[in-house]
Amino acid sequence: MTINCSMRSPLDTDLLRTFVTIVETESFTASGERLRRTQPAVSMQMKRLEDAVGKPLFEQTRRGVRLTREGDILLGFARRILELSAEAHNEIDRAGAKEIVRLGTSDDYARLLLPEILRDYADEHPQVQIDLTCSNGRDVERKLQDRFIDLALIARREDAASDDAIWSDKLVWIGANDIMPEEEIRLALFPAGCVCREIMTEALRSAGRDWTVVFESDNIGAIHAAVRSGLAVTAVEEALIPDGVVVLESATWLPELSPIRLCLKSRPKPLRPAVAALEHHIRTRLALTGGMGETARYAGASASVALL
Repeated sequence: MTINCSMRSPLDTDLLRTFVTIVETESFTASGERLRRTQPAVSMQMKRLEDAVGKPLFEQTRRGVRLTREGDILLGFARRILELSAEAHNEIDRAGAKEIVRLGTSDDYARLLLPEILRDYADEHPQVQIDLTCSNGRDVERKLQDRFIDLALIARREDAASDDAIWSDKLVWIGANDIMPEEEIRLALFPAGCVCREIMTEALRSAGRDWTVVFESDNIGAIHAAVRSGLAVTAVEEALIPDGVVVLESATWLPELSPIRLCLKSRPKPLRPAVAALEHHIRTRLALTGGMGETARYAGASASVALL
């Protein structure tokens, strides 16, 4: 039997954080600005990380940098290590504190569907602290699978089989009050991983329409502001139409969109009592209202317009 006793350098979480930031920004310079470090300092950190793993992690292209095969492998582990590190710090900080229930969802559901529901739950369970994580549906599901959260409130395609469905809703196009038909559709979208984004772009592609993403944000308020300004159009659930926009109804300018299904997923049962109670609370409240509580719709009625 051969035993490899060669020592590998440990993976420094600070280096891994810089590595992940470079991947997210696609730039050494932009990552340095986000981390408040100089570009040479970022490059030196990546040299140290490459020395630690013994492989190059990036390769230069005309459009910037991209991951090598080894870098792509490291990326998944780096994200998991950083999440575990954050979770360990959080758990230590909260030792002896209230029981914690961790819920993941998208920014629009957190803002428009959940405030009153979570307030009422907190009133009934004062001993429980709710940790709310906002991200796209794909990332929220991954966090649930990796046990970083207890519950996930996410959108799925209506034709996707699921025992976790609460209600279904129609997706509608919305735009500014003075919006006019365009040859190339300008879109304001959540980042990749959002099921509504996928439905919109697939429908436009199937309809043979030209489109471009001119505004992207993980903040629903920013997306609504971009739409109200006339910069772009987007699609939302019929129950979540904001004030100050019009519903764009047309068979020629914009294609019909597939409905979505709102699902509440949890870790494998049995759940902790506090988690089970929050799951029941959310499911019951949303099922009763069809997703349209007082927080689900902005004040004021949204108009509809047909663009032919």
